[in-house]
Amino acid sequence: MRRGLIAFDRTAAIVIALVLIAAGAVALGWRYDLIPDASDRVEIKGLSDLTTLSWWPWATGAAGVLLAILGLVWLARHLPRRGSGQLGLSGSDQSGRLTADTTAAADTAGQFLAQAPGVRNGTGRIVVDRGQLVAELTATLEPGADLGTVTAAAASTMQQLQHVIGRDDLRHRVELSVARTDKTTTATRVQ
Repeated sequence: MRRGLIAFDRTAAIVIALVLIAAGAVALGWRYDLIPDASDRVEIKGLSDLTTLSWWPWATGAAGVLLAILGLVWLARHLPRRGSGQLGLSGSDQSGRLTADTTAAADTAGQFLAQAPGVRNGTGRIVVDRGQLVAELTATLEPGADLGTVTAAAASTMQQLQHVIGRDDLRHRVELSVARTDKTTTATRVQ
């Protein structure tokens, strides 16, 4: 989604939410006589007759449930989805569609990076970030790791992932963090 559309969507959501909250507060105030002389000030012809009919509570209940479901669906559709899942590959035609499981490919790339000297563990995933397809590798380094070696291993891993995915529009992001303790050295106990 473009930023302007996101801003409009959020603004519309806030306005609609405030209107609904205000309408609900007025309705509750009217129902429990918290607004003095509200029934004398506001008169809507036919509305008072509707509320006395036997189907009215069922209709308002059904409308409330429908609006609640609609609101939940709207919220679910607006949850951020960053994972790309199945990715279409070039070479798809009328005879079939070629796809790659990006989760497996990125996870394997993370495990491959974890085999580099000085890297404790690694994970990977492919996401859609601001309309761009991005391969994210995250690795935890030992405190004594050689950064040059790790950088070379990360670059090699990204090149291999680029080759496996086969997409020229794949961008790369590597996040490195350093562990607090070094597991490569073992402490000896003096007796």
